[in-house]
Amino acid sequence: MHIELRKLRVVAALSEETACYTAEIWIDGVRSFAASNRGHGGADDYHQLGSVTEAEVNEWLRGNKTARFYRGVTLEPNLEHEVAHLMDVAEQTKSMKRRLRTSVITIESDAVYTYPLKGRPAAAVIAAIRKGKPGAEILNDGADAVITRAVELLLAQDDAADAN
Repeated sequence: MHIELRKLRVVAALSEETACYTAEIWIDGVRSFAASNRGHGGADDYHQLGSVTEAEVNEWLRGNKTARFYRGVTLEPNLEHEVAHLMDVAEQTKSMKRRLRTSVITIESDAVYTYPLKGRPAAAVIAAIRKGKPGAEILNDGADAVITRAVELLLAQDDAADAN
């Protein structure tokens, strides 16, 4: 089951206790739910649009995903936690793409590193990194798969830190 968010809109100004957002949840290429949260601390709202039910998604997630940790609390796999994770991925991806304008970002030995440009041309910084670290993956080369991998590495580091 491939779950993705589309048309995600986060309204930071209205987010008080939880993220205020609206989004569409697509499952296996089919629009399945309209999701939202008003940002006042309540649970997410899901309005079923397809044939897949929330209970079926939760059952699949419990069988195929592992629990996540957040501030010492174990979060069992369910649709709400999966949507929260997908929102984190979307926000981190957006942030990382913004940072690519002023930095060179690499993945080296499953760790993410940032090298500020400080007025230097990106090509010169990238050339120096490639010379000194030929195995480094450069996010500035524009491959979305590499950016997604970097975001997943950073979020996994956060999850590991929260588990301890």
